[in-house]
Amino acid sequence: MKPFLTLQSVESVIGHMGAFPLLETELCTLDEAAGRFLAQNFFATEDLPGFDRSTVDGFALRARDVFGAQEGNPALVECVAECRMGEVPDISLAEGQTARILTGGMLPQGADCVVMVEYSRPAGADLIEITRSQAPGDNVIFRDDDAAAGSLLLKAGHRLRPQDIGLLAAFGVVDVEVRRKPLVAVLSTGDEVVPASQMPPPGKIRDINAHSIAALCREAGARAVRAGIVNDDAARLKAAIAQLAETHDVVVVSGGSSAGMRDHTVEIFESLPQAQLLVHGVAISPGKPFILATAIVNGRHVCLVGLPGHVTSALVCARVFLVPLLQHLQGHAGSAKPPQVTAVLTRSIASAQGRRDYLRVRLRPLPVPQGQRPQAGAALQPQYEAEPIMGASGLISGIAAADGLMICPENREGYDAGDTVFVELFR
Repeated sequence: MKPFLTLQSVESVIGHMGAFPLLETELCTLDEAAGRFLAQNFFATEDLPGFDRSTVDGFALRARDVFGAQEGNPALVECVAECRMGEVPDISLAEGQTARILTGGMLPQGADCVVMVEYSRPAGADLIEITRSQAPGDNVIFRDDDAAAGSLLLKAGHRLRPQDIGLLAAFGVVDVEVRRKPLVAVLSTGDEVVPASQMPPPGKIRDINAHSIAALCREAGARAVRAGIVNDDAARLKAAIAQLAETHDVVVVSGGSSAGMRDHTVEIFESLPQAQLLVHGVAISPGKPFILATAIVNGRHVCLVGLPGHVTSALVCARVFLVPLLQHLQGHAGSAKPPQVTAVLTRSIASAQGRRDYLRVRLRPLPVPQGQRPQAGAALQPQYEAEPIMGASGLISGIAAADGLMICPENREGYDAGDTVFVELFR
């Protein structure tokens, strides 16, 4: 039996990932950039929107000309022009003058505010009565309100969202420098595993991990491929891993990481060129038999990951360790932690000190007593109740039914029913 090395903490394992070099950069079109990680800081190349524009339909004018205006004592101004959409007004407003303007139109020279059309009425000829006082800047977006030239708008390592794509488009960006997507191979092992497309005979199971882990990698921004199934044969496994390491940035092996007679994964990882075993065993449950190693193949750094064979253990390990690794390779500069909510635990759970437990939970909104009004600070109070989903780590239905993972830290022996806990949400 091959013993685990010293069990490492979650933080220790995450700390190893900084040693892996970032992937190289590449250009992609703006329409393909959503979900990619920005390679360089992006600074505003010009003022945005670049001109003063109205946010309402109404009349552009000088605020001091309508100071104190009200329904019973309107201010009288003369309409001398109309600001056409998409054109630069060719007038400059003098005292007591106004120009008709539509939402998005460019303000003429001399104007510093816009009165909504609802607060105006015709007074004969070109005269307009204004029935509401205005302050400078009312109903106006100034030329650099959106962004001032030279300001930092997006940091390197930021994962581009749809709103970020819109921001880049506003500055005329059509090609974006991003980090290359990691190429990940997911290899399943075990004499008992058959492809998902087959009807398993007695004693065998379909390959779940290859599909779920590859999907999780894609969600993290990687290009993931299923690399097939290798039975518990050291020579075949070694040949498969060596071949995958030639062409992939990350090789993930599912199964074969528990201490046992058929545990070949560690030895095979260590047999690769300039290999270094970083982790074999983590103080978490489920997922204790996690492996992380590195090798240099044809001058390239290759990340080698060993996941447990049990489906829940594999997915928990992949969420806790593989996702942050993939994000690091793409230069992710933000927090790698998934979003969290607080919840009230519906039943007591026990845990062993010295390890971090990740428990599957189902969330339900907390009932609000009829007639009760929200209290100050209510947003900080738990909004859900968390129901633990019990079951062995080899069951897929439990984690599929879960909304997230409740974390029981190393310094606790569990939680009581009614305790407030943190739940990491599945994305």
